[in-house]
This record gives sequence, structure tokens and C-alpha cells, in this order.
Amino acid sequence: MVRWIAMLAGCVMAAWSGLAAAETYPARGVRLVNPFPPGSPVDFVARLAAEELQKELGQFFVVENRPGAGGTIGANYVAKARPDGYTLLVTSSSTQVIAPVVRAEMPYDPIRDFRPVSLVAQGPVLIVAHPSLPVTTLRELVDRARQSPEAIAYGSSGTGTILHLAGELFQSRTETRLLHVPFNGAVPASTALLGGQVQLMFDSISNAAPQARAGQLRALAVMTPQRFTGLPDVPTAAEAGMAGLEFPAWIGVFAPAGTPDNVVLMIERALRQRLATPVMTERMLGAGLIPELMGGAAFAAALPDQIRFIEGVAALAGVPKQ
Repeated sequence: MVRWIAMLAGCVMAAWSGLAAAETYPARGVRLVNPFPPGSPVDFVARLAAEELQKELGQFFVVENRPGAGGTIGANYVAKARPDGYTLLVTSSSTQVIAPVVRAEMPYDPIRDFRPVSLVAQGPVLIVAHPSLPVTTLRELVDRARQSPEAIAYGSSGTGTILHLAGELFQSRTETRLLHVPFNGAVPASTALLGGQVQLMFDSISNAAPQARAGQLRALAVMTPQRFTGLPDVPTAAEAGMAGLEFPAWIGVFAPAGTPDNVVLMIERALRQRLATPVMTERMLGAGLIPELMGGAAFAAALPDQIRFIEGVAALAGVPKQ
């Protein structure tokens, strides 16, 4: 009897200690894992979030880059981390929506192994052409592509990446055939476009907008529901007469599955408090991102539909699993 009481008291004390630790979160520094190299849009958001969360919650938030395998190495590291809120993932739709569709083997399940904390921003895809391609509108691009199948080459950051699948979505919706030229990353693809080795690219606004503003590239449309205010004269694909060309490209924050509710809600509220301001909006727009703060529950509900959408795009294009 005495032993049973002692065991019960120990359990109660352990539960109380765990609850107290959760209530005082964060009691030490927090790691924000970025599964991509420094300098990427994800890295920008991770460092911005770390800076603002530190101000709001009073502890160090440190960005740790763990790139490799299209972001899945860093994502898997967080998926296997202790679910206590001290290791978080700042990532894009590449690791949570696209990778499970295009990779033959996945080290984690993007739905089962993570708990979405908050969507932070959209990373719009911009359709850009080299000036040598004689088109000035999206409609002219479609007409020319229909007249000469596979005569227009578009570069991407590699087979099965966002920039490749955005091009495949374009072809399936417009009933055109382009020539896909995959590169080992967005930078060499963009370099090839600027040099005229390829004529077209479905690129991130953060990468392509400066060249479009300088007149080195011609921006035809953005693949988002609304215009990007940083390029106010560039229409959406729908405004240009091509509906159904919105592509899910975003950046958000995730915790390992099993992370306590109060911890997740605390981070979500802190992100909303610090990032939903005019100053932060301007900083994100300046980096080619559209601020969009969505709570974890709504974010989680949207992910399965996005995966199914990408599955449909990949299936229609015959994209092989890598």
C-alpha cells in the first residue's frame, strides 16, 4: 500500500513538473531548423521569425540550416525530434506537399509526423520570358506554344521541383507542350534564362522580380489569386485569361507531432502578434513574399488537399518518382 501511494505521488509530481515546464515555455533557447541553404526565401522567413519570436517570448531563437535532399534531411530531423517545442521546422511546400508526391522513398510522413503551427507567407511563382521570345502577354505565350509544340524551352530547378511542376500545371491547363530543361537548382536555371539558353521560366518572385524590374526579363503573369504588390502591373494568370493556374508555393512553421497544444498556440499567437504589422509586411514584400498568417488548425486542414492537387499535376505530366 505504501509503495502504491509512493508510486502514485511520483506520477503526480512528474505530471505536475511536465505541466509546469509547458506553462513556462520557452524556458531555454529554441532551434528553428531551415532545411534549405542560407540565402533562400525560407532562410529569410526563418531568420525574421527567429528575430521576432525572441522579442516576443524572451528566449533565444536560433536558425539552424540543415540542407540536403531537397529539404527532406532537415525536415526529417525535426520529425524525429522531441515534441517539446524546442525544435521547430521553417520550410516550404517543397518538403511537405511536393516531396511526398515525387520522391520514391520518404523518411517521414508530412501529415502524421508534423503539427502545423502557422502558415507565414506565400512565395508566388512568376512566369517570366527572355526578351528574345516574341510574346508580351500570357495569351500570346499560349498561342505561340500551341502553334509550335516543344519549340519553347523552359528551365527549372530540377525534375519534380516547384518550378518544374508549375510549368507542368501550365501545360495541362493551357493544352500546350513546352520543352522542359532541368538544372541543378534555381540559380543555374535563372542564369540560363538570362543568357537566352532557355526562353521561359516559372520562377519564384523573390528570384525573378529584380531582373523583371530591370528589363532583363519580361514578366507575363503571377500564379496567385491576387496580384503581387511589388509588381503591380503584372496580372494574375486569371486576369490574363488563364484560370486555374494558381500554384501552392508557401513558407510555414511546423512542430513535431505530439507537441503540446499550449506550446503550439503560444508560438502561433506570437508569430501573428509580431509578423502581422505594416513593417513586417513591407519586409516580406521586399523579399518577394506575400504575408499570409494562417493558424495551425486551418493550415493542417489544407495540406491533404494540396498533396492531392500535386498528385494530379504529377500524374498528368507523367513525372517519375525520383
